[in-house]
Amino acid sequence: MNKQKSVLDQLELKFDNGYIYMGESRSIIVAADALGLLRRDLIRDMGFERMKGFLFRYGWNLGRQDAKELLNHANCSVEEYIQYGPKLHTMKGHVKARCTFLEVKSENRKYQVTMEGYWSHSYEAEEHVRHFGISSIPVCFTLSGYASGFVTGIVGEKTIFKEITCEGMGKEECHWIGKTVDQWGKEAEQELRYLDESPIVEELAATYEKLLEERNNLKLVTAIHKKLTEEVIKGNNLDSVVRQMFQSTNIPVLIENLHLHPMAYAGISLNELEQYKDELADYLGENPFRQPQAIVTSTHLLHLRHHYRLMTPIFLQNKIVGYCSFIYHDLNQFNASISPMILERLASVSSVCLLNEKTKLESYERIKGFFLEEIINTRQQSNHHDLIMKASLIGVDLSKPFYVCVLDCRFQQDDLSKELEMQKEILSFLTAYGTDQKQNMLIGKRAKHLILLITEDQVEKEGIQTWLAKIVGLLSSQFSSVIFYGGISSKVDNVSHAGDAYKEALISVRVASKHQQIISFESLGVVGVLINENNEQEVKKMAKACLGNLQLDDPKNVELIRTLYIFLINGGNLEQTAADLALSISGLRYRVSKIESILQQELRNPMVHYQLLLSIQALMILGEIDISLK
Repeated sequence: MNKQKSVLDQLELKFDNGYIYMGESRSIIVAADALGLLRRDLIRDMGFERMKGFLFRYGWNLGRQDAKELLNHANCSVEEYIQYGPKLHTMKGHVKARCTFLEVKSENRKYQVTMEGYWSHSYEAEEHVRHFGISSIPVCFTLSGYASGFVTGIVGEKTIFKEITCEGMGKEECHWIGKTVDQWGKEAEQELRYLDESPIVEELAATYEKLLEERNNLKLVTAIHKKLTEEVIKGNNLDSVVRQMFQSTNIPVLIENLHLHPMAYAGISLNELEQYKDELADYLGENPFRQPQAIVTSTHLLHLRHHYRLMTPIFLQNKIVGYCSFIYHDLNQFNASISPMILERLASVSSVCLLNEKTKLESYERIKGFFLEEIINTRQQSNHHDLIMKASLIGVDLSKPFYVCVLDCRFQQDDLSKELEMQKEILSFLTAYGTDQKQNMLIGKRAKHLILLITEDQVEKEGIQTWLAKIVGLLSSQFSSVIFYGGISSKVDNVSHAGDAYKEALISVRVASKHQQIISFESLGVVGVLINENNEQEVKKMAKACLGNLQLDDPKNVELIRTLYIFLINGGNLEQTAADLALSISGLRYRVSKIESILQQELRNPMVHYQLLLSIQALMILGEIDISLK
């Protein structure tokens, strides 16, 4: 005890003519609230993380200096030297420190230290709470640095002290643990970074270099963007834009649509194009969480089998319409700081190009739609040659036989604004499909009907029925909330008869149902031929008479008529009819019995069967009833 007093007496503060010494080191007395203000300003000017490093290093140097003074004034064991640390810390007014555990191990003059203890009345904690309130983490960075520096100075091995709890967190005391670095392992990485932290001047120099690099990168990106924009201003297409990008970067460039069909590319051969497409398809197969129409929603570097692909989406009117890609075979060609910026500029310019193309295409298709209306509405034979000439101007040869098809779009929800928007999307899809398949068809719209006119030679390989069924299938998969039915006219040899062909297709689509979504006029047989403008009333009267007591104006009969129709077109097959109507066999038998009772007819009588089927189809064609299964 006397030995400790003697050593501490030598290190007490001494005053001499304005000088204050602790041992041989000149000291100054600073008010705690001044240090609190310094802490506040450091956080404001440097940020919290840099302030932590600054105060930890400041405390470290104070501790190292006190360890040096102590080694000059005493001759003790390592344990005794270390135990002086908390006492010196307390003498300086930083905190009341006490050690509750100390273990020192030595092997080949290499020390391992483990310490534990508490700090009370920490000035750092008090000042931090005064300026910033209760903290969620320990805040005695100077104290931790002091203890770390002091013990490191004594044993010659880097030792780090960490707070476990802190008065700044609202606790009664600060609980600390100190250990040499090899015992902490990775847990001491942050404190070691504080000690190795570069001076602010060096950091500012590094920041300046980084800003200079960023400026040069931005200058390059801006120059490329300017060249791409000039291509658009000149009215050039995507091919020209992509070639300009390849010339500026010497990186292979590829632009694809949603279905991964190439729209423009440069620096890529046809064989490579197929290879890249196959590799991306394989990649998507291995990554099922990516939807086919949203491969990427932001810029990503994809690692494919034999190449790397930097890919970014092209947005048009808030929807992804395609993708821009840079192709790399060597990842060293990829510049993470600049390549994404350049590619994103290409995507924005591509979006403008596609918008221009979309506007042109929509205007062109609108003209074709108006022309289709003119064809359908014409009644003058003298217009025949004029119509063929006009059609040739838009690439359609109406001197050849053609078909008129009507698509009936039935929306599952009654929302007019959504229906109109959906119709636009359906028209765009059909236009894109025609372009992709190199089928130049005329497309128009009336109410909820879409009208298609296509020449025979464009569908002769598969036939008009198969062709329209394929289109309905594609539309159904693309627009799942819409049910599509199709009607096909008979083949037309004279453009002046297009209006009649439209009526035939319209008659056909009225008979279409879930049981048979595509109906050709020829398949209607005699009932389609018999109905014309001059005999509609007579046919209607006869059909209603055939149905007898199964009157159309009685809502109770609607389901019975629907059941009767499905039963008749299934040839009286109970199992198939029950499946189509989602009824049990017993339920269907009850309905059939009830219908026979109302009609007072035997439905399995071939003559009755045929007359009833013709009557219902005639009424469907005339728009008197709608019994399609939705």
